[in-house]
Amino acid sequence: MEQSLLEFTKKLAEEAGALIRERMAERGTVEQKTNVSDLVTEVDKASERLIMSRIAEAYPDHWILSEESNGQENSYAAFQSRGSGYGWIIDPIDGTTNFIHGLPHFAVSIGIVKDKEPLIGVVYNPLTRELFSALKGHGAYLNGRAIEVSEEKTVAEALLATGFYAGDWREASPVLPQVDLMVGRCRNLRMIGAASLDLCWVAAGRLTGYWHRGLHPWDAAAGLVIVREAGGTVTDGQGEDYYLTQFTIAATNSWIHDELIALTN
Repeated sequence: MEQSLLEFTKKLAEEAGALIRERMAERGTVEQKTNVSDLVTEVDKASERLIMSRIAEAYPDHWILSEESNGQENSYAAFQSRGSGYGWIIDPIDGTTNFIHGLPHFAVSIGIVKDKEPLIGVVYNPLTRELFSALKGHGAYLNGRAIEVSEEKTVAEALLATGFYAGDWREASPVLPQVDLMVGRCRNLRMIGAASLDLCWVAAGRLTGYWHRGLHPWDAAAGLVIVREAGGTVTDGQGEDYYLTQFTIAATNSWIHDELIALTN
């Protein structure tokens, strides 16, 4: 059952990605959600409609939580209110601002939970056609090839990434002193703007670690499975167990995790 779910999800992400590629030139109206940094396009909505309709046809008894349909709710409360069994957590275009500006760093992100525990993660970049996938207990893959985290042992050797919360900018302000501190401590720092891909890049060994304040369930549900299955560690910003109702996240190759947590607190 779960292997067939994974295969269905991979094909679904690729189908949504093909739609996004076809419609890139016609991004259409850009709407503002909570503020000038929190945006949605007609292509986000079209991708979401496609994904949700396919899931409803194939798995009518599964629940769905998606950014564009549920983004005006409190996302953590919306997740908590969902029932047991299988659920789908979707971001039809993670990295909408990048998409709007033509930056090739955005993705279709689809996570599946079972009894609210992360089970499957699929993240697809429509432009590079990189498909990251994982099923709990079965490893992590990039286009069918097994991937694993990097082996840097210290933050001084690490290429790190972070990001700003797209909601209330007052919630982003604590990141600024962390960035100021980290620039002098790590090899270098990136701020790329698509959490699902940042997590996948940790899984693939391209980034050593990633921390972020202000993720929603649809930002992390897929990527966290992929990081863990690639041998990485995912916690909240204080180093405690990470749940999809938490506001902060830290994901690393495991080697640098304790050091990253100490530096960002």
